[in-house]
Amino acid sequence: MTEPSSSSVLVLGGGLAGLSAAVRLAENGRKVTVIEATRAPGGRARSFPDAASGRELDNGQHLIMGCYRETLAFLRTIDSTDGIYFQKDLSVRMVKPGGQRLSLDCPPLPAPLHLAVGLLKMRGLSLLDKAAAVRAGLVLRGEVKRPDDNETCDSWLRRLGQTQTLRNAFWDPIIWGTLNDDPLVSSAAMFTAVLERAFLSTRDASRLGVPKVPLSRLYVDQSLAYLRARGCEVRLGDPVRALDVTGTQITGVTLKSGESLQADAVIAAVPPHAFLDLLPGTWPAHPVYQDIARLRTSPIVNLWFTTDRAPFSEPFVGLVGGPLHWMFNRSQIEGSVGGEVLLNCTISGARACIDDPPEALQELLRSELERYFPGKVPAIHQFRAIKEKRATISHAAGSYHWRPETLGPIRGLYMAGDWIRTGLPATIESAVQSGHDAARTLLAG
Repeated sequence: MTEPSSSSVLVLGGGLAGLSAAVRLAENGRKVTVIEATRAPGGRARSFPDAASGRELDNGQHLIMGCYRETLAFLRTIDSTDGIYFQKDLSVRMVKPGGQRLSLDCPPLPAPLHLAVGLLKMRGLSLLDKAAAVRAGLVLRGEVKRPDDNETCDSWLRRLGQTQTLRNAFWDPIIWGTLNDDPLVSSAAMFTAVLERAFLSTRDASRLGVPKVPLSRLYVDQSLAYLRARGCEVRLGDPVRALDVTGTQITGVTLKSGESLQADAVIAAVPPHAFLDLLPGTWPAHPVYQDIARLRTSPIVNLWFTTDRAPFSEPFVGLVGGPLHWMFNRSQIEGSVGGEVLLNCTISGARACIDDPPEALQELLRSELERYFPGKVPAIHQFRAIKEKRATISHAAGSYHWRPETLGPIRGLYMAGDWIRTGLPATIESAVQSGHDAARTLLAG
């Protein structure tokens, strides 16, 4: 075993929670060592070279919103805001089976009036659907202040008298996209938390942002450059075996190589199952950590493929009422001109197909293209399925209280990750907020 080395703060995990925590600490002059188990940091928001297509692919397509204030602050700190394209005003195109379009275009009015007018003007909705939208808007301000985590999104929307057409065109796509799970099981409290931030604050908060560059270039490379420029150490491909705890105080970590690293504080920014594996002795039996073990996960499948032409002209469209949820024209978003078109399709809450072989997923994609874009289906050339079996925690109704606070029973040990109790579902914003929360709590201590 090597001699122990020392560092004032260790950050375990090079995903967005760990990187944002480390950047915030470095910004405040703290000495930080980031330890990432893999050679490719970024966690579930990273990119990698794809030999077949000759492109750099993201492991998943991620949208952000104007209300992602912590994420935008993080990007400003690492000087990476120019890698995001933001809409001027919220605009979404949804495609129904058979090719009919539903268009939501919110005018430049104060929130939430911009959304109300956008829904009232939405083509493809009946008067009954629009009346339901108005009814939801009238009660939303009251509802959003008292969400019930034991109520499902489906139950809540039924209670608000929302029509199935309006749900298909607006509510359900938001639920699938932000909660990564079925409205039948997802928590209404988590959904209303999203609505409050996105639609009830400012008009700009609801705008959608799309990365124009690969995710590693947007988040990871800039973060590592920022940290190294401030004398912080980044150790890649160096997995941690266990947390070192004396009494109730964290003292450092032991790596799988046998090396010990001492620390005054440790921020564990790793997935919940990995965090529990690091706890020594009887600590996993502590009630706080037992609750973490109750958390379940929800998968995402991303389908990448190239074609001669895209079947739609927008940067992205939603697919109403089918197993595929959103489709993105990555070539258009990145400004690529000429050659094959690169498209991406996301399947949220993908339990039904997470174990399907690539051939079955490609056939599913082909049949859905025919269903939604009849007469416009391009030939699929290169195809790749990327599966994240533990993409997010499940936001099933009644599960929020299992998520822990930043600071638990072990002194000097801080938890970060999109699964921490941030008041938000497990999104990029939740991950970055958790990192900032951990850093702020540590600095205040």
